[in-house]
Amino acid sequence: MSQLSNSRLAYLGLRFAFGISLLVHGSIRFPKLQAFATGMAGQFDGTLLDGFPSLTFAYVIPFAETLIALSILIGWKVIRWGAFSGLLLMGGIMLGTCMLEKWELLPSQLIHMLIFYIILMNPHTPGIAIARKD
Repeated sequence: MSQLSNSRLAYLGLRFAFGISLLVHGSIRFPKLQAFATGMAGQFDGTLLDGFPSLTFAYVIPFAETLIALSILIGWKVIRWGAFSGLLLMGGIMLGTCMLEKWELLPSQLIHMLIFYIILMNPHTPGIAIARKD
């Protein structure tokens, strides 16, 4: 059995901590899904995202976060698409944040995007092509 490198341990630790955070963040909203979705959508009254777009996205967020978290935790080849989906989800969330001019929320969202990027681009992530030295 080969010894795990510090690089591999750091990668696994990041995936575990981030995956658990996302899993709890998404799944904790299921018991109060309607209140969460209508509350979030209500913030967009009078904007371009008023009504159907914001309400639909608010209902999708907990499911997306939970599925993305599971893909990060499971690893294997699904982690690549989970990290990419996380980047897309964060892009949508950031759009809403900017529409509401809630600039104080952007740093946290940018950190989430950075972690998704780090996981996606990490050489330990399956599907990443490593340049060969010939």
